[in-house]
Amino acid sequence: MAVTSRFLIVKGNDKNDKMHFNYGKFDGYNLTVKKGVHFSDAIDVNRVLIVNPTLIDKVATKKINNKFDRLISVMQMVCEEDDDTDTGEGYRIALDEANKLKMELLNKYRKFISEEKLSLMIKKIEILEDELKLRQELLKDALEREEELNKGHSR
Repeated sequence: MAVTSRFLIVKGNDKNDKMHFNYGKFDGYNLTVKKGVHFSDAIDVNRVLIVNPTLIDKVATKKINNKFDRLISVMQMVCEEDDDTDTGEGYRIALDEANKLKMELLNKYRKFISEEKLSLMIKKIEILEDELKLRQELLKDALEREEELNKGHSR
């Protein structure tokens, strides 16, 4: 069971408590803010920039793990579904998703996570891609054999 936590920043009555930063000078990780979430006694946040390297690594790793878990669930659904159907469309979709996650890791998250975590995640994705390609080839071979058997029995 996942633990969810919320952070709430409450605006005080003192007008001098506000601080402004020039975000162009900071190099950090931008977090997207959920749209439509408003609290009556809270400040609406437009942008969150994390500059602490250890926190950046943890947040980026958590986002990557969530995306990897979604990829695993898509693959599981596709593998269960394609056992009953004759098309390999689900395998192609799952392969595209795996390739998309790998490219996102290389292009977006490379500078935020450690090289060890990056290489480990890419190896995991490549193993999943190999499994999908193998299943796709097995399905293709089975369809070809079935077609040959049906071709020989027709009048």
